Amino acid sequence: MPPVTTATDAAADAPAGRLWQGLTPDAREADRRHRLVEAGLELMGTHGVAALTMRAACREASVGPRYFYDLFATREELLEAVYDETVDRVREPILEAVAAAVQGDDLVGAIRTGFDTAVAVVEEDPRLGRILFRESAADNTLRPRSQAAMPEFVLTVIEQVLPERAQELRGAGGWTLIGFSAAIFSLFLAWSEGARHTSRDEFVAHCSALAVDTLGLEVD
Repeated sequence: MPPVTTATDAAADAPAGRLWQGLTPDAREADRRHRLVEAGLELMGTHGVAALTMRAACREASVGPRYFYDLFATREELLEAVYDETVDRVREPILEAVAAAVQGDDLVGAIRTGFDTAVAVVEEDPRLGRILFRESAADNTLRPRSQAAMPEFVLTVIEQVLPERAQELRGAGGWTLIGFSAAIFSLFLAWSEGARHTSRDEFVAHCSALAVDTLGLEVD
C-alpha cells in the first residue's frame, strides 16, 4: 500500500522557490519548525522528556518524519529548542511586568511583581513549570542548559531594577548569583509540584525577601 501524502509532505515537495498555499519555502520551513517545537512543548510539558521522541513530535505536529532532520540534527536539538521556547514564554511577561513596576521607583515592589508574574505564568500553563524545573533537572541534555539559563534569567530581571548591582553580580558576585539561582530553582520546583505549605502571596513574599537579602538589593 503506498504511503499517504500529507499536506505537509506536499508542501515540502513543492518545487524549490515556488509558493504553496501562499507560503514561500522559507515560510513553510519556519512553520514546520514552529509546529515541531509546539509539539515538543506539549509532549514534554504533559508527559515528560521520555515522551518527546522524533516520531511522537512529528505525529503531534503533522510533519512527515523525513523532514524532521532538515530542521533538527538530533532529538536532543529539539529538546533544547523546546526548553529555549519555554524560557522565552516565562521571561517575556516577567520582564514586561518588572519594567512597568519599576517606573514607580518601588524597587522592592518591582521584584515582588516579578515573582508574582512568574508564579502566575507557571500556574496558567503548568507545562512551562514542568519543563523548566522538573524535566530540566532530570535530563542530561537540559540540565547544563538550565544551570546556565537560571542565573542569566535572574540577571536580566535585576538589570531592570538595579543595573549597577547586576554588573557586580556578573563579576565578583558570581557565586552569590549561582547560589541564589539554585535556591529559587528549588523553591519553584517545590511550588510547581504542589508543595504549597503557604499561600501564593506568602510564597511570593518569601522569594522577594530572599532576593533582596541574598543579592543585596536593598535601597537606601
